[in-house]
Amino acid sequence: MGHFYFFGCSSMMTPEYPEPILLDANPSVAVRYEYGNIQLKLQTQILDGNPTAYRFSVFNQSDSISPLISKIFFPDDTIIVILPVDFFQIEDLGYVAILVPQGDDFEIVKNYFTIEQTGVFEFPTAYIRRKPVMLVGNVSQRIGKIPIVGAKVQIIDSTGVVGNSETNTSGQFEIELRFPFKDRKDLHLTISTGGRYSRWRDRIDFQGEKWLNKSVVLGPSALFISQGMVYRVIQNETPFREGPENGSPIKFFLSEGDIFVAETVAGDQLFGQIEILIEKNGYLQHFEGWIKNKYLKFIQ
Repeated sequence: MGHFYFFGCSSMMTPEYPEPILLDANPSVAVRYEYGNIQLKLQTQILDGNPTAYRFSVFNQSDSISPLISKIFFPDDTIIVILPVDFFQIEDLGYVAILVPQGDDFEIVKNYFTIEQTGVFEFPTAYIRRKPVMLVGNVSQRIGKIPIVGAKVQIIDSTGVVGNSETNTSGQFEIELRFPFKDRKDLHLTISTGGRYSRWRDRIDFQGEKWLNKSVVLGPSALFISQGMVYRVIQNETPFREGPENGSPIKFFLSEGDIFVAETVAGDQLFGQIEILIEKNGYLQHFEGWIKNKYLKFIQ
């Protein structure tokens, strides 16, 4: 009877298997990325109208169609948006924050900006008002339709001047008025040229609209100035009489800048014609009469 013993140079090893992944189990590891925050803050001040809400959106300047973020705020809300700093890409050219007041035809407020650090980014106060009433137009000479540069254009009411402008090198002008003026019936447009032509004045009516285009033609017609020697009236309220006598009835009082075409000279009196535009039908009508030479300046 005997005993047998076996010895080896290695011991028995227990096999190890990878931990199984259970699809319906909770994750055992969570990774959280933390960034600094950017606060975009905007205050509003209402100048005109009553907005019902505000839509605040941020766009990349290279894409004005798809907002990066867009939120609705109500008038009593504080307009503030908190975003992680990595929301803004360093390589982007910049961003634009757009505030659109709701409830009426309001002006849109835009602010262009870039982000360089965390913290509070406060935009300038957004002034809320309805889109303005616009009067645009042009002023030109009757002969040749040449633009008149530097003409003074004003809108007046019973209280005085409510809007003014000056024609540019193309004879164009633009006047912006507050929203309520679109319903006003007491507005007049005046155009002055420093005595080159007589002061022009006419009533304007926006008829409830927010845009009005007005073209104005100044000066005499080519036919009129071809009929004699051309003078310019140099004084307001110049008498235009039926005869050369001092006591002769006065037909009109002429204004500085009016054009007079002389046919006959009698001492210090000149006989000729003036040309007046009849606004009702758009005709140019001529009237004959006498003017003293001291009220005139020879042109051609």
